[in-house]
Amino acid sequence: IIVSHHTSIQALAFSRRDDKGTGDWTQWDYEGSLGGDVDPTWPRMATSGENNEYIHVFYNSYNDIAPMGQRMYYSRSMDGGESWDPEDVILDGTGDDSYFDLDGDDQTIAVRGNTVVMFNTSKWTDAFIMKSEDNGDTWEKTVVWEHPYPMFDWAVSQTDTFWCSGGSGSVAIDTDGKVHVVFSLALVLYDTPGSNTYGTFISPYVDGVVYWNEDMPTIGLDNSHINTLAPPIYEEPESELAVDENYIGWTQDVDGSGSIEMENDKIITYRASGVSNWPSIIVDDDNQIFLVYSTPTEGYSNFDFYYRKIWGRAFANGSWGPFFHVTEPFVHIFDESVYTTLSYTSDGYLHLLYQNDGEPGHNLNGTPDHDPVQNNMIYSKIPKTDFLTGIGDDDHSVISSESVTQNYPNPFTDYSTISVYLDQSADLRLEVTNLIGQRVFAQDRGSVSTGTYHFTVDARSYEPGIYFYTVTAGSSTVTK
Repeated sequence: IIVSHHTSIQALAFSRRDDKGTGDWTQWDYEGSLGGDVDPTWPRMATSGENNEYIHVFYNSYNDIAPMGQRMYYSRSMDGGESWDPEDVILDGTGDDSYFDLDGDDQTIAVRGNTVVMFNTSKWTDAFIMKSEDNGDTWEKTVVWEHPYPMFDWAVSQTDTFWCSGGSGSVAIDTDGKVHVVFSLALVLYDTPGSNTYGTFISPYVDGVVYWNEDMPTIGLDNSHINTLAPPIYEEPESELAVDENYIGWTQDVDGSGSIEMENDKIITYRASGVSNWPSIIVDDDNQIFLVYSTPTEGYSNFDFYYRKIWGRAFANGSWGPFFHVTEPFVHIFDESVYTTLSYTSDGYLHLLYQNDGEPGHNLNGTPDHDPVQNNMIYSKIPKTDFLTGIGDDDHSVISSESVTQNYPNPFTDYSTISVYLDQSADLRLEVTNLIGQRVFAQDRGSVSTGTYHFTVDARSYEPGIYFYTVTAGSSTVTK
């Protein structure tokens, strides 16, 4: 089943077929019980039940609902869309007594068994979840992050500069029914009431992905401060974020220099929503957590701007593991990779969809970064072991065959590159030898921290033939 909004007729457009992958599609428009008074938009949908007969839809009221702003409505079908009950309801905790406005496109939804969860992540309201454990009959609200300016109203509210959700997030449910969420970060200011509906982004170069689950307290609870979501690097005393606890993603130090060497004016942040965006999270049947997100990446640029690449990591055996560069293969070197979405189902692989093109930035209405270019939807099937290697194993090797890439290009006549991923600090060295064991090249990086490192071999003076390269990290070696 597919749903999208259809603003020209003020309805949601559904398409459904009974047998997955085959047969004709049935299409219909859904105006709901409120029709054009609401103008339903930005739907979020999931299905549950043994045969996916339950359909859960959250949608936004594109029209303001007097005297307040926009609202989020919930509808459920128990017969595949033939009828709806409840229909067009505002859940307790999301109405006029809680928020002046709930924008569209700030929600995401997940199901597992009879548990349904909607996660709202917005710059201008609390980040919160609505959870049902009985397939949508009853709902309970839990605040993830308490907004420092409750009942924010564009017409009259005025704020100081404050850290907030960047507006992109993801939600997942584990096998015990516990909810896990992730969201991006931003830093904003709204000091001219009535001026617009976006606010001013004080620093679009704020970086970070925040993690929360139901065992954790509300961030900012009874301490709703402007700095509760400040990334740890800023050392704000009111910040409640801690690295590898609830602060789990950021732009990576690819060259291992100890700092991110990127110029801010060459970073495109997609309407200034922050640096690391569109985090997507799933929890598999072993309650292992997998995260992917898009972030501008050091060393990848078209000289004018940095390309966004996809990074990820996993939680298993009680700890978050190393960062994994999903789009590192050479074929992606000139790709802008954005809008990451993991399938909530998995087997031995993660199934990832994302969008890419050859230009950093976007060509969105009114604020283009470049002229229109060809876009692609990319599907990637990624072994979970790429994310899980080394997590929670104190005796594991610093590197393995999987963490040292095959040199590329291969064969080659001039330059070839080898990439090495370290999930802990180590002394790092590369050595190249010929068939009879003579060393023809060596580079010693010394002691380096966690991250991905690249070695480039200049073979223009080499005799044609077969060569071997050996990477040494700590006491571990890999030869290819």
